[in-house]
Amino acid sequence: SKIFGGDITSTEISVEVNLKNRYVPVAEIGYGTTDTTDDGTNIHYKASAPYFRIGMNYNFFFKKPYLPGFLYGGIRYGFTSFSYDVDAPTMKDPTWGFPEIPFSYEGVKTTATWAELLAGIKVNVYKNFYMGWSLRYRIRMNMKKTEHTEPWYIPGFGKNNSTNLGVTYSLIYKLPF
Repeated sequence: SKIFGGDITSTEISVEVNLKNRYVPVAEIGYGTTDTTDDGTNIHYKASAPYFRIGMNYNFFFKKPYLPGFLYGGIRYGFTSFSYDVDAPTMKDPTWGFPEIPFSYEGVKTTATWAELLAGIKVNVYKNFYMGWSLRYRIRMNMKKTEHTEPWYIPGFGKNNSTNLGVTYSLIYKLPF
């Protein structure tokens, strides 16, 4: 999303095994990062960490192997363990103007897990090279709570909501065996 003016960058590599052109087990490893300041609240948030997903795709066109691509649906289980920094302007008591309370936390550690439902397409563009995209609906399953803050961003999942929607664009090379 950084290309389109967003605050998040995420890159990943996946390994797929095509079983009879129908089932495709998938393992994904990626790295997500953000470093942003909210214009309205002046809260600064920074996080970066690897993430992991494992799952399965199902090729809806498995009976048509002559087609140059796949239309698929899939499911994933994702996990990340990360730390983040968050700081905001010093807070003041609205009545008395004091005491001033600092709000700055560095290296806050947490973990998160989620499930994904996805639909996508990939098409052969030249010999063993493919391109594709997928639409992913993510459901946060668990997140370790911390004493003072919650993460704004979860690597591999996106902004910290109970659910979110994501799009992935893929460049794919199919090994010739």
